[in-house]
Amino acid sequence: MASDLLERVRKPAYTGENRCLPCTIANAGLVALAVGVLLLASVPLIATVVATVGLATIWLRGYVVPYTPQFAPRLAAMIPGTAFKQSPDGTVDAGLGDRATESAQPSGDAVVEALLEAAVVVPERERAADRHDDDTHNPTETDAEPGLTLEPAFRDEWRQEMKSLRERDIEELAAVADDLTSPSVDVRVGSGLGRSAETLVIARSGTISLRREIAIAELAAARALESRIDDPAIRLAAGRPLRSLLAACPLCDRAVTISQSSCCGEVTPVGETPPETLFCPDCNVRLFRYE
Repeated sequence: MASDLLERVRKPAYTGENRCLPCTIANAGLVALAVGVLLLASVPLIATVVATVGLATIWLRGYVVPYTPQFAPRLAAMIPGTAFKQSPDGTVDAGLGDRATESAQPSGDAVVEALLEAAVVVPERERAADRHDDDTHNPTETDAEPGLTLEPAFRDEWRQEMKSLRERDIEELAAVADDLTSPSVDVRVGSGLGRSAETLVIARSGTISLRREIAIAELAAARALESRIDDPAIRLAAGRPLRSLLAACPLCDRAVTISQSSCCGEVTPVGETPPETLFCPDCNVRLFRYE
């Protein structure tokens, strides 16, 4: 009974590894303020109840004040400094190819041309005639990148590589990344709070951080491309654009969807619409942001 009640109250989207630091700090501060006022008013029993209920609610739901995910990131963005501001590192905008090779990063046109030549992706019109025979087709693949779709054999091979990598811990993923990248590239495990708790840090002439789901997708893509594309720089750079064609989540293998909601911890300017993102509702992770 008690466990069922806790599950109904709990909000996994804003707790655990998905906990938003600005939201937690904002709510803890408001609870502390309320407790302070009650103590000054000489009602310690009520202050204790407010502190207990408030902190328990933050622990279970991620916040106690309604609509915190909408206003807390915007308030945090106004604080001088960068402690609570989201940077491109550790987001869906970063990719394995950004820092992983000694040579210059291939252009987007070069990557797409190589993927087409290797039949990793094919023009949608080539598959339109036989799509009715393809029971595994997912509309996300073509909607995400108009005109291109994954070649079925590569799609299955990439999915198998992701299945293999998702069973590994973050240290093992770092070892895989180290094998795939240039010797001059430093690959290490990142540490942090909430969403950034498990990241791969890729350092060479700058640093990027890849969340676990992004690392699995891009490392798996690089491995699946080894028998198809000779240039390692192309294989690594291809991970990010290929993520736009994912039909299943790298973490749980369930279907992904396209969402236009803001991420907790991210600020969308007033009057602007959040960009579309490829999103796994089961894992509450974003896999690609469409420009």
